[in-house]
Amino acid sequence: MEEIATKTTWKNEPINNPKRIEISLRFTDKQYNRIIKGLIPQQMEDKWFIYFEDGWLYFHRSWTGIGIYKAQIVKKLDDYVISEFWVERNPDMYGNTDEQEDIEIFTFLIARGLLGIDVRNLFAARNINSDADTIKGWSNFGNLLFSSQGVDYTYEIKSVLFGVAIGDALGVPFEFKSRQTLKQNPAKDMIGFGTHNQLLGTFSDDSSLTFCLAEALTHDFDLNAIGQNFVKWYSEGYWAAHGEVFDIGNATRFAIDRLTKGVKPEMAGGREARDNGNGSLMRISPLLFYIKDKPIEERFEIAKQVSSITHGHIRSVISCFYYLEFARLLMEQKDKFDTYSELKTVITNHLASLSIPPNQVSIFERLLKGNIYELPEEEIASSGYVLHTLEASIWCLLTTDNYKDVVLKAVNLGDDTDTTAAVVGGLAGLLYGLESIPEEWLDKLARRRDIEDLAERLNKSFVNQ
Repeated sequence: MEEIATKTTWKNEPINNPKRIEISLRFTDKQYNRIIKGLIPQQMEDKWFIYFEDGWLYFHRSWTGIGIYKAQIVKKLDDYVISEFWVERNPDMYGNTDEQEDIEIFTFLIARGLLGIDVRNLFAARNINSDADTIKGWSNFGNLLFSSQGVDYTYEIKSVLFGVAIGDALGVPFEFKSRQTLKQNPAKDMIGFGTHNQLLGTFSDDSSLTFCLAEALTHDFDLNAIGQNFVKWYSEGYWAAHGEVFDIGNATRFAIDRLTKGVKPEMAGGREARDNGNGSLMRISPLLFYIKDKPIEERFEIAKQVSSITHGHIRSVISCFYYLEFARLLMEQKDKFDTYSELKTVITNHLASLSIPPNQVSIFERLLKGNIYELPEEEIASSGYVLHTLEASIWCLLTTDNYKDVVLKAVNLGDDTDTTAAVVGGLAGLLYGLESIPEEWLDKLARRRDIEDLAERLNKSFVNQ
């Protein structure tokens, strides 16, 4: 389980000569729930120990335990604010006297150390212009400045994995039901049996293949390992909810057959227009945590490789790339509408730089040029076609305001209910946080403890890179 920092977790001494500094910082409920878990150093080079107690955040040097900062967090109507910020001003304890520098250090620690937002480039642009500045930066932040060490993404990984699995399990009993049927008797809760006659809380191939990808990433990025996990799932029920496969798309089945015959994983997926089912999009979400800090050129290429294990057509690749870029901006705490708007430029420009045929890019026009959230439901399709799944997912996310409503709206679109809900569930989990997923649904989910363990192992693999 994810360890939460407390006063007794690491050595600490209170601030000796505090001075109050004016600062204005606000946090959402989701950010607050992440912040109060604190930061536990894994080694002295991590530099900082941070814990939360009785409404206060305490920041201590990990080498000495000396208190440097403390900040009070107060609940307001719609968010949380730092109401008081205090800094050590005993020169024997802490040498800095520049208030602006303290504000920058404090803000960096919250963004990078507690929220996991990669702001290293922004900080470096302002503060590191020489070797001396680099040494000073390391002195202040240690491994937080130069690696992922000390940044715990377990919460975000769990939010995504459970977001996918819960959406999937909600949709399984309703798969292939028409929208008209569901309007008469809509999905309102997690139920069992139905279309596939599965037990309550059973997830399908959507989640199983998501977990297969995540499992491979706990070791390293290896396309062959990912592909062999898919083979193992199909042949042995690996990462299936109850050890048996009960649902698989044609394109995925054909690709797995090619993998068993020795075809290279990046060549196993179909490349024809008819091969554009949603089978790579539904499982792509864990890749976010591997590519999020890489340049956009690498992000696209890696998304292409992982999609192509089962779906190699450019349409499927672009869909996976768009989804991961949306998730990456959400992880940076961007507003969902700002994210949607920003991607119109980012995705369009990058695809143009790759000389992708215009007729393939124009297919994404409702996402890249229009405002899909303004469309009525009857203009949103929810079949197993990858573009339908992507559009329906983004539409559901942008026309609701909480996890539960997002995934139920996706299920009630009908047709490929489990995949639409799984795909948008990953984004909604990231946007609204793990605590937004109803606990009664999590309690019913198959293999909950295994999924928690997978998330923790996946985080460790990224921290140790």
